[in-house]
Amino acid sequence: FLFDEPLSNLDAKLRVAMRAEISKLHRRLGATIIYVTHDQVEAMTMADRMFIMNDGLLQQSGSPLEVYKKPDNKFVAGFIGSPAMNFIDSKVTKENGDYFIDTESFKVKIPQAFYSKIADYAGKEVIFGIRPEDIHDKQFFSNATTFNTIKTKVDVIEPLGAEIIIYLNCGKHSVIGKMESRTQVEVEQDMEVVLDMEKTHIFDPKTLLVIV
Repeated sequence: FLFDEPLSNLDAKLRVAMRAEISKLHRRLGATIIYVTHDQVEAMTMADRMFIMNDGLLQQSGSPLEVYKKPDNKFVAGFIGSPAMNFIDSKVTKENGDYFIDTESFKVKIPQAFYSKIADYAGKEVIFGIRPEDIHDKQFFSNATTFNTIKTKVDVIEPLGAEIIIYLNCGKHSVIGKMESRTQVEVEQDMEVVLDMEKTHIFDPKTLLVIV
């Protein structure tokens, strides 16, 4: 069966209901369904296997979780996830045997597990990527250190009930964080946040392919 954006003209509430109905239909029929959509939420929630296309070219295929956790390139990383992954033009620096991401707004330490892949980029430009859900309120993150904590100022707050979206000014750059609603902040307030560096991605600025 081929479904070509069947839910695009429905309102949000009906789209959610119909996603569930199509998933039930798929299980009941046991048939292969090709489902075309520009909505990454539909793709993530309904697919057994995803094929990400851009300008008619296949960018990556895999299970939704595989594509989310291990994107092959910057396009896939930015397409999957809501809000989209934060991207910052940066430089890899090496100090006393350790590697760091230097964005000019902040500097954070790259995990040792990534050293073998990032070593050739020391002193070079890269694109640093981190998802909003991997930016945490320092007071609620147990693994905070001076190497993964940055100082920011709150620009915009979007409460969503169980979650809160916070737009953060880091100096020359801005990032979006997606945190638990127990985080209580005000606009213009200074806020220290922790970047979960184990879940970050670094991309080659020329090829846009993932390095780590």
